[in-house]
Amino acid sequence: MPRIPWALQSYKHRNLPISAQQVINWYPEQEPRDAAAPVVLLPTPGLRQFAVLSQGPIRGRHVMGAALYVVAGTQLFELDVNGAIQSRGEIPGTGPVDIDDNGTQMGIAVPATGQLFYYTPSTTTLAQVTDTDFESAVSVACLGGYTICARVDSNIIAWSAVGDMSSWDALDFASAEGASDNIVRCKRVNEQLWLFGERTTEVWTQSGNPDAPFQRLNGAFIERGIAARFSYASRLSVPYWLGDDRVVYTGTGTTPTRISTHAIEQVIGGYSDVSDARGFIYEQEGHVFYCLTFPTGGDTWVYDAITQSWHERESEAEEYGGCWRALDAAAFGGAVIVGDLNDGRLYVVDPTVSDEDGADIIRVATSAPLINEGRRSFFPLIEADMQTGVGLIVGQGADPQVWMTFSDDGGRTWSYRKRGYLGETGEFLTRVIWRRNGASRRRVFRLQMSDPVGTALIAANLTYEPATN
Repeated sequence: MPRIPWALQSYKHRNLPISAQQVINWYPEQEPRDAAAPVVLLPTPGLRQFAVLSQGPIRGRHVMGAALYVVAGTQLFELDVNGAIQSRGEIPGTGPVDIDDNGTQMGIAVPATGQLFYYTPSTTTLAQVTDTDFESAVSVACLGGYTICARVDSNIIAWSAVGDMSSWDALDFASAEGASDNIVRCKRVNEQLWLFGERTTEVWTQSGNPDAPFQRLNGAFIERGIAARFSYASRLSVPYWLGDDRVVYTGTGTTPTRISTHAIEQVIGGYSDVSDARGFIYEQEGHVFYCLTFPTGGDTWVYDAITQSWHERESEAEEYGGCWRALDAAAFGGAVIVGDLNDGRLYVVDPTVSDEDGADIIRVATSAPLINEGRRSFFPLIEADMQTGVGLIVGQGADPQVWMTFSDDGGRTWSYRKRGYLGETGEFLTRVIWRRNGASRRRVFRLQMSDPVGTALIAANLTYEPATN
């Protein structure tokens, strides 16, 4: 009986016979050689409520000191580790905001209006930059005590006085040198300043000259821009972004490295608009997840930097349009806090929870195609090696089930659903088996489940017999 991984990644090709493989609300994890399987699928974490803000949606967040700051609706909120909320003032406009701090002040750039606000935690005051020498900001970054802003519709960055976001000088500015495209986002990556443009990217560094504190790093000119301002995210000094060619990149030093696959690029290339894409990164249990949501496209793609593989996440409520509801993660108080895509709710990303604030999570795993050299084969038995005996005491999940379907035309059409059982609480020896599964020359299997129980999809055990004709 051959033992195979069920699915390793989402790679649903435009030409389905190549691959209809899909992983939704599961993620792969590499295991040691002496484990039950080299790669297993684990359920994506659930969401439990942390706090509910009086306004929404979430426009941006930042951790500074012992507080989490969230811009939601038109308000700046401050939260402590217990979820207690205080309003700190008004941030007008709509759409995402860009936030960074210089250690004593927190700057908030509003791309929709070009305004820059700064909040001072020591005095709990929020103010708008009104210096006559300040022009506008679509992005903000802090480096070496300076606050740097990219100006609206230009290739110019300007910087404040050291340690003071309220003070600007008309002569403290510089232009991106390599090309004439507008700067879309400026962010600090490690001790460098990355200027993401519409078609190109430049990497700058500190010069040590107080009259011209920033200069382009020699040779650090990247002929690749950013397609969505807020697709950028970074962790551990590694940037990720959606390129102007609709390919997803990470930075290896100052060199862009493609991490998206052809199948994902086919999907992204079909979206009518990608400018609203939102990216964020969170770490959990040794994984580093870059989450990229396309509200117009109706998808959330997640790249695991540890396994270098992609999976998909999806919330089931119609209001999320096929996307995952989580947005803009922050490591805070020993937990990962995310906002809701549509309103002012904040959640803890919790791997011990199997629902999203009470809503079901539907998990789908579609296998790679099984082809026995083009010969027709019978499949008298298939067994999903899963963690069983995980049923809940009462309610949905007391008798957890998983449904299997299969396709013989590459994933275009599917068979009727066949039910398997994961076992009630303590029934650890339950086997998830489906018998009499017909014959095919090219077979793709798919599993689906929605019961809120903790399980893992380890592998599949197949019995197949070559047909005599």
